[in-house]
Amino acid sequence: MRRLIAIAVAAVLSLVLAGVAVADFSQASNIVLTATHAGKSTGIKADIHSTTSPGEAPKAAKLLVITFPAGTKFALSNVKPCKLSDGQLTAGKSCAAKSLIGTGSATASAFPLPQPILAGVKAYAAGPNKMVMVVKATSPIPQTLVIRETTSGPKLTIPVPSPTVAGFQVVLVSLKLNVPSRGSGKTALITAGKCTAHSFTVKSHFVYTDGSQADLQSSSPCS
Repeated sequence: MRRLIAIAVAAVLSLVLAGVAVADFSQASNIVLTATHAGKSTGIKADIHSTTSPGEAPKAAKLLVITFPAGTKFALSNVKPCKLSDGQLTAGKSCAAKSLIGTGSATASAFPLPQPILAGVKAYAAGPNKMVMVVKATSPIPQTLVIRETTSGPKLTIPVPSPTVAGFQVVLVSLKLNVPSRGSGKTALITAGKCTAHSFTVKSHFVYTDGSQADLQSSSPCS
């Protein structure tokens, strides 16, 4: 009897462990300030990506809130705003070059299609506390995704859309963005906040469509 119980327990454990392996998910967020001193004009470099077990649909984030060091300031009004609507942007119109504040790349998944969707990214100022990222897929299907962002003090809030294309949900799984420093003093686009223990610490709060959440942080040196 004990032998049968042991075999049953082992079988259950093997199924549980197999389920954990299948549902394995990892989120990374490396966001740093390019300045090395508090109160100075700074750029931002971001590398955000996730991985999911092969054969499983990727976990989709619906919201990302990034908290920069206390005192970080975004002066987006120092840049000419892009006033184009989502419809105009998805139809192919482009924001003026004077509104451009950053560039990068992105990768999305349209599971169960095996081929990743590759895209270029351009970030524009869109108002005193607003930014817009235009994600243009280059392969395998031409597609434009518009992501509206807002700032409030040192926080940057990014609602992450998950559109459906040809019946497949498109999930953003990687985003790399470089926003160079711009201006200085009162004309600075972004001013670095407080340096604590020789580090600028940036916190990332993720909310996923399945209701789960994740909190990560990254840092860069400062003095």
